[in-house]
Amino acid sequence: MSTRLTAMDIEKQTFTRKMRGLDPDEVQLFLRGVAEEIERVNLENANLLEENGALRQRVDDFKDRERTLQDLLVTAQKMSSDLKDRSRVEADVLIKEARFKAERLLEQAQDQLHALENEIGRLRLEKDAFESRLRAMLEEHVSLLDLRRQEKADADNLRFLRRRSTTDVG
Repeated sequence: MSTRLTAMDIEKQTFTRKMRGLDPDEVQLFLRGVAEEIERVNLENANLLEENGALRQRVDDFKDRERTLQDLLVTAQKMSSDLKDRSRVEADVLIKEARFKAERLLEQAQDQLHALENEIGRLRLEKDAFESRLRAMLEEHVSLLDLRRQEKADADNLRFLRRRSTTDVG
């Protein structure tokens, strides 16, 4: 009996009869019970094997999903890391550009400040020169006014003297 026994094999099994042997009806009844139990066990075993196959398939599906999810997770982590790195690089570039622009603006402001200070100095010199010319002009006009007043006084004195001399002569 190297092959697997089936319920039918058990039911059809016959034994040789000997004297003082077993009750054939009782043996047949027992064999029928064993055959039914084997049939039930074989059906249960077949159901369990089928269920086992379905469960193995589900486990394989879950393993595939797990691998896929792990791959996705690794990809997402890599993308996240890449995005962080790119963001850091972009932030560094923006900061450097902002510093460069700020330095350039500061230099331009300092250049404008120097230009304004130079212009203010030049305008002060012009103002001082203008004030000096104005003062000189005003002093010249005052001198001319004084001279004119003196000439007028001299002319008035001369008229007076002429009038007097014409009145004294006559």
